[in-house]
Formats: sequence, C-alpha cells, structure tokens
Amino acid sequence: METRELPIVAGHLALDFANTVDDPLGPARHDHLATPAELVRWAARVGLPVELEPTGAVLHEAHALRDVLNRVFGAVVDGTPPPWPELRPYAAEAVARSHLDEAHQLAWEPTTDGRFLLWPVAQAAQDLLTSAEVHRVKRCAGCPWLFVDRSRNGSRRWCAMNDCGTHAKIRKYVDRRAERRRSGLT
Repeated sequence: METRELPIVAGHLALDFANTVDDPLGPARHDHLATPAELVRWAARVGLPVELEPTGAVLHEAHALRDVLNRVFGAVVDGTPPPWPELRPYAAEAVARSHLDEAHQLAWEPTTDGRFLLWPVAQAAQDLLTSAEVHRVKRCAGCPWLFVDRSRNGSRRWCAMNDCGTHAKIRKYVDRRAERRRSGLT
C-alpha cells in the first residue's frame, strides 16, 4: 500500500507534530516519523532548521513527545484536566536550551544528536496550552487528529475538508441514497 504525503493541517506546530500517525489504532496505521530521515523531512516541511539527522534515541524521544502531546491536547478537547506534568520536562528542557535571536525570537543551537528538533515543538505546545487559543483546539470528526479551529464562528469539524470532510460528505450522500432506494423512492 502506498502511503500518502502527510498533510500539515492543524494550524499549530505542536498539533501538526501530534498528527504524524495515520489511523493510529486501526489497520491502516502509518507512522510518518518512523525513521530519523522522516523526522528531518517533517521538520523541513514545517520550517524548522535542519542541519543534522537525529539519532535513534532522539527518534524514540520524538515518539514519546508525540504521545504526550496527544494525551495533553486530547484531554483539553475532552474537557478533562490535561496531564501537564507529562509535558513539563520537555518544555523545561526547551526553555533551558533556548536563547533569543536577533529578532527577539526563541531559538536553539543544533545538537550533534538532533535533539534540538524537539525543543521548538515542546515550546510551541507549552505556549498553546497556556494561551487563550487552547479553547479552540478540537479533534477532527472523521479521524483522531487535532487542530486549532480559527474559523470565525468556531464551527470547523474536520482536520481538512478535502480529506475527512470529503469522506464524510460522500458517506452521508451514499447513506441517503441507499435509504431512498430501500424506501422505494429512488
């Protein structure tokens, strides 16, 4: 089975990182960060500076951070207290290793093991969790992905209309058509 290119649709760095597994609990599970090279490709796509390929240990840590992000922001969506202590060590390391660049933005120096790729993600997660925008985090109605709903009226339902939204509309159309056939209305 050919895998699709990973869509970047969450509207936030930390949530896009959390959304790097297709069908996480199903038969079509595909990890878009299964190798260090895939982590590098993802980082380049979202605009993170990539100078070194991460080690296997850093990839393992990336998977752990992704799981934490899904638990923390999943709890936010579910209206339960987010397990902030799970994110704290990642965020603390990100802050401890950061500095301000010339534009007064947080920046991180590359490390030889590639761990620096995780720090902007952890910092972004902390920033989102402590912002007013955290109340706009939602889970897609068609898949388990998370996104920030920046629609004017807060009614966004899908991670991407051209993906889960289209599939849902097709299913709805097919179901309606089948119901009409069963009722003899064709």
